Amino acid sequence: MKRFAGILCVIVLPVLSVLVACGSGSDDGSATDGGGGGTGTGSGVLLPTFESIQAQVFDQVCVPCHIGATAPLGLRLDDANSFALLVGVSSEQNSALLRVDPGNPDDSYLIRKLEGTQSTGGQMPLGGTPLPAADIATIRQWITDGAPE
Repeated sequence: MKRFAGILCVIVLPVLSVLVACGSGSDDGSATDGGGGGTGTGSGVLLPTFESIQAQVFDQVCVPCHIGATAPLGLRLDDANSFALLVGVSSEQNSALLRVDPGNPDDSYLIRKLEGTQSTGGQMPLGGTPLPAADIATIRQWITDGAPE
């Protein structure tokens, strides 16, 4: 019986430790840092920097629709175009607002579209699962910080 218990420990414990390590994130595929940060893309913790938002939100969630000549309202969110088409640019749907108003997330149309509080059009991503509140808060922080490139 001792021999069986020893074999069981040698086989079962390593398997359990792998399962525990793999199960440390949330069950929806999102990554987490234990502090509520993360992103629905599962690619790591979202930081309030343009580079992080581009890689983890725009590239993963937005670019499937917002790319090339068919991008809605000309808003291309690929690496080469997103910053220039977002920051300090008037919204096509509400010209009284900038798409991203540096330092002012409440009056940034991007935030309104992500939160679903915009006056026209649907919440982004259109027809998809809204971004987690933690991701939107991180994007808000980037805008509050002046939306630096």
